[in-house]
Amino acid sequence: MKTSLINKFISADRFSSYSDLNSYSQNMIYSKSSYIPLSVLEVALKNSIDELLTDIIGYSWFEDDSFLTNDSIRKVKDAKNILFRRGEKIIKSKIIAELSFGFWVNLFKKPYSKKLRTKELQRIFNNLPSKQDQIINREIIYKRLNHIRNFRNRVFHYEKVLDRDNYNLIHDEIYEILSFFDDEVCEFAKRANDE
Repeated sequence: MKTSLINKFISADRFSSYSDLNSYSQNMIYSKSSYIPLSVLEVALKNSIDELLTDIIGYSWFEDDSFLTNDSIRKVKDAKNILFRRGEKIIKSKIIAELSFGFWVNLFKKPYSKKLRTKELQRIFNNLPSKQDQIINREIIYKRLNHIRNFRNRVFHYEKVLDRDNYNLIHDEIYEILSFFDDEVCEFAKRANDE
């Protein structure tokens, strides 16, 4: 591709972090190979957390200001406003679907430490390793999910991910989290990604 086309359609600023057009293409291919595992992870996380919080707090847990932080409450309101502007019904399933990956990841931050303890983590992630094999707590889950979230955002905004921020092994990290839900879920994502 001619430099003039790169500058016009990709932009000189965006392209400057790549050595050549091949490295730009490799980044796109790697990003493409991340879509399926990311989507399976995001959907599984939303549904698993919703199931737990519905059970321990109630059907409308996402409106409980004694549980959610102000930032999370604002994100729920934003999701409802998006649905309202679209003319869609403002029902739980649509609110859950509209909430960002960041919303779900942030539920593992410190303000939720007394509400999401080890026993709750084990209900979200039914296949967590035993304490003898590997210590997995809320803080570790948050760090791993947040790293994946940062990667996801770069992929979905068409930014460079290869050779940046330890993303070269991100698929292993995503599959590990998926295995924490269930080995079968993890294998499903792997098979779907190989097809």
